Parts: sequence; C-alpha cells; structure tokens
Amino acid sequence: MYGMFDVIYSFFLFFSLFLIYSFMGWLIEILAALINNHKFINRGFLIGPIIPIWGAGAMMITLFVRPSDSPFSLIVSSAFIGTFLEYVVNYAMEKLFKARWWDYSNLPFNIEGRVWLGSSLLFGFGGFFLIQYFNPFFESVLLSVNKTILCVVSFWLLILMVIDVCVSGSIIKNLKLSAYLIRKDYTEEVAKKVKAALKEKSYSFSRILKAFPDVKFLFMNKK
Repeated sequence: MYGMFDVIYSFFLFFSLFLIYSFMGWLIEILAALINNHKFINRGFLIGPIIPIWGAGAMMITLFVRPSDSPFSLIVSSAFIGTFLEYVVNYAMEKLFKARWWDYSNLPFNIEGRVWLGSSLLFGFGGFFLIQYFNPFFESVLLSVNKTILCVVSFWLLILMVIDVCVSGSIIKNLKLSAYLIRKDYTEEVAKKVKAALKEKSYSFSRILKAFPDVKFLFMNKK
C-alpha cells in the first residue's frame, strides 16, 4: 500500500510533467510569435514562462490515452481531448472575463470560432509523439531525481504558480474594468484606440494585450 509520502511523491511527479509540458507550450508559442511577428512576445496569461493549457492537455492525454492503442487511435483520441479542452477553456475565459481571447472565426472548419481543424490536428499528432516518445523520456529523467528533492522543488514551483495565477488574474480583471471605463460606441477603429490606451496605462496591461493581440472585450459590442 502507498504511504503518505508515496502519494505526495506521485502528485509532484505528475505536477512536474505538467510544468514541463506547460513550459514546452510556452516555447512553441514564443517561437511561433517570433516567426510571425519577428519579435519576442511573452505568450499566455501568466507572467512566468508556462502556458497551463498545454500542460493540462498533455496530462489529460497522458491519463486517458493508452500507449498500447494504434497510432490512428492515439491521434484521434488526442485530437478530441485537446479540442474539447481548448473549447471549454475558451468558453470559460469568455464568461469569466467578458472577453474573447482568441478567435478562429476567420479560419475554415472552426466551431464557433473557439476551435478549428488546424489546432485539432496539432493536438492529435502532438499527443501521439507525447505518448510514444516524450512521456517515456521525461518520466525516466524525473524518476532518476531524488524523491525528496523533487518534492521540495516542485512544492515551491507550485507556490510560485499559484501566486502567478492570483496576480495575473487580478491584472486581467483590472484590464477588463479599465477597458469598460474608457469604452465608446464600438467600431474597429475605436477598439484599436482603446487597446492603445490600455497599453499606455500599465506595463502589465501591455504584456497581456501583446500576448493576445486579437482579444475582443464583449461589452464593447453593446451600444
């Protein structure tokens, strides 16, 4: 039977994998921004170099997809899990902060602008490589680390992430409030002016708006 330390160790082992994939997702989005915009943009909601939706997607695939499945099944299952997660997160963030943070409406084969075929394929093939190659490699590395050291380091990283979530959540709420206070009748030009004013107002606001340049504050659509 597992003792208390074994339970704690298993949790932090899982959490370490989550952080690794969250960091990898951040690197991928940073690289994509460099290619598209030719400049560094700190992507994601958090201040730290992680994007939790990537880690959450990787962990859901790890939990629900079996390595013994056929390659086709791995790809389809991973695509479904990733697409479902992105849809739910997009919907939840919209309801929570009254803003559409990313929108695929201008791309073909999308569902309500929240998900689209391209990202689903990325989730599918990414999940295949995760199950077949990345998980075995990272698990072997983590298992080679002293258990106590892993737990202590992971614990402090968890504390830092919780602080980051709280601070970033507060920044986004203040951003929403500031946008609401300076809103005008909605036009594309006014939306650009509102975003420009918010960028000048605070470095924190500027970072979020650079990370999500296409964000749409939903209350701006109201006359």
